Amino acid sequence: MVYDADYREQSITELETATPLVAQGADTPGAFVVPTNVSKITEIIISCFANIAADAVMGFTSAIHVYGSGVVLSEGWFPGPTGTLDSVAVYSSSHTDMEVQRYLTNIPVKPGGQFSIDGYMLGEDIGALHMMVEVVYDGPVVGKIRDMDYRSINLTAANTLVTLTERGAAVVEGDIRPAYGLIGEIHLGWGAKITGAEAAVGFAVHLSGPGLQTAGNLKFIGRGISLHTDIGNNGSIKPLTKYMVTIPTKLGNAIRIQAQMIEGDVGTAYSIVGFAYY
Repeated sequence: MVYDADYREQSITELETATPLVAQGADTPGAFVVPTNVSKITEIIISCFANIAADAVMGFTSAIHVYGSGVVLSEGWFPGPTGTLDSVAVYSSSHTDMEVQRYLTNIPVKPGGQFSIDGYMLGEDIGALHMMVEVVYDGPVVGKIRDMDYRSINLTAANTLVTLTERGAAVVEGDIRPAYGLIGEIHLGWGAKITGAEAAVGFAVHLSGPGLQTAGNLKFIGRGISLHTDIGNNGSIKPLTKYMVTIPTKLGNAIRIQAQMIEGDVGTAYSIVGFAYY
């Protein structure tokens, strides 16, 4: 097999709405066409950058959906970077360096087939979230991720567990019901809508339910935030916090994901948690 790589991009202007990623700058190649001399996708890279529509502090999360006859996937939902952003006019923000979200995968493809990627702006409508997604075929490092699924929800109160139930276009999917026998990675994060003069808040995730083969604590922490909204330079877009895990599942049974803000209350925390299946 031969190394190859391809990408698509698009500006996402509608909140919680599937936006097909079909462009490459001035060109519009449309769906991905799997090269005839490759066997698998070994890496998916998601990059986001944004145009803020309002003079305010705003938060967002993001996700993509990979689907089509050219890829072998049951779910295909991958969370993207999350961010807290502010505008230049009011908060004197200068610049924001965006870090990409990387997944090392082992996703079989059908040479000559096609597949599509839709991008989602989640959390808050920041105006325009531009998304680029890179697909690497038969790279030198083959990952273990066979498929991925996620859930998201808005958190509005400190120290209060809330169940994550939404996916894609704000569709209430309920609990995760794994189609694979092992969760190998958990990716979690949040974007903050700061409504007070300052914020110092943590983030935590709890797992439970009959879809877990063994009982345990299964509680995870994410990035905290310390932010003053009146001094500017608050912008950041970050990849999710990654945990390498070995969590066996009971196929088709529910796994509940709950999250909470710890200690403080930023106003609204847009949370997202993804399960990578091995």
